[in-house]
Amino acid sequence: MARRIIYILLFLVSIPAIASGAERIDSVAHRIKNNVHNYLHDSVPARLSNKIPENKSWIKQLVDNRFNVMDTTLKCPRFVEMCLDVYRWGDHTFNSYDSSYVYSCPQKWKVMIKANTKWDMYDFDARNGSPSLFINTEPRTSAGFRLSFMAVGFEYMPDIDNLLSGRVIDHRRTRFSFTCSRIVAELYYNKNTGTSRINKFGSYEDGRFVNVKFDGLTSKTFGIDAFYVFNHKKYAHAAAYCFSKIQRRSAGSFILGVQYTNQKLSLDTSKLPEDLKPYNPWPNENFSFHFYDYAINVGYGYNWVFRNNWLFNVTAMPSVGVKHCVDDTFDGPTNKLALNIRGRFALVRNAGKFFYGLHASFNGYTSWGKSYWFYNQIGDVTAIAGFRF
Repeated sequence: MARRIIYILLFLVSIPAIASGAERIDSVAHRIKNNVHNYLHDSVPARLSNKIPENKSWIKQLVDNRFNVMDTTLKCPRFVEMCLDVYRWGDHTFNSYDSSYVYSCPQKWKVMIKANTKWDMYDFDARNGSPSLFINTEPRTSAGFRLSFMAVGFEYMPDIDNLLSGRVIDHRRTRFSFTCSRIVAELYYNKNTGTSRINKFGSYEDGRFVNVKFDGLTSKTFGIDAFYVFNHKKYAHAAAYCFSKIQRRSAGSFILGVQYTNQKLSLDTSKLPEDLKPYNPWPNENFSFHFYDYAINVGYGYNWVFRNNWLFNVTAMPSVGVKHCVDDTFDGPTNKLALNIRGRFALVRNAGKFFYGLHASFNGYTSWGKSYWFYNQIGDVTAIAGFRF
């Protein structure tokens, strides 16, 4: 009994000390909390650190903040905040640069006017006495504008040839691309059933260059290309092709990627001009190539920065892989070696918020068998002028 009374007295005596210790712990915790808050507060640029009224919706906050999703003071619903955190992590991990080499433009919007000319060419060389064939599609020109916000954009470019000639040329070209510091990916689709020109057809005109109109060519190409940039801190692919970055110092990088292509080419020889038909050795009226390519790209890209904010880029990506020809290919289903190449060129100038330049690109594909060698190429040139805001 006496022992219990002693324990109770000791507990009562220790209460002031416990209370005093709790006050000190609470004081320390409060100071730590204030230090963390001040650190986070000071880490945000002064223009973003203004207190946001709590009654303002998160959408209104974004609008007032010019859609700066990197602002950590935004008050958002939990799911939106989670999405923004994922975006900020991804931007820091996959889209960061060495600021002494690459400048990230703060503007989120871009508007530009564009004019584009595109063409296809096909070269078929026979080895068994059959005629060689060289065809070029007539260049097609389109012009229009593009409005983009960050990675999302809208583009309208009507075909000038259709507008001027009054006739419909069925040519379609669709392209979607994604670019960050480490990864560049592109999905594209091309279709052409417009007028072509036969420049060589076996022994016609003794094998000399000719220029004969031909409406029997149909080609379709669907492809996906993606590659990784090794020197992603110093080399900015986006500086040459997206206008969202500015390359401050010359730099280059090795590139490694993958390529998938589905391509079909058909020639309707019944539409050959009458004076060429006697030189046609193919018994069937439809002559076609249809293949799938699965390849690996290995290449190099270089940004050369020279006087007055000019930039010249050259990117070359040869590829090697497997070419799978399907049943409707003229020499039957088979698997072959795929040797392809892709090249891109850019000449760009930045003048403050304004920019302008020229882009050129080509995709080349090869195929061969015991009796032939075939090469086709898709190319285009684009003139661009615009500004950021």
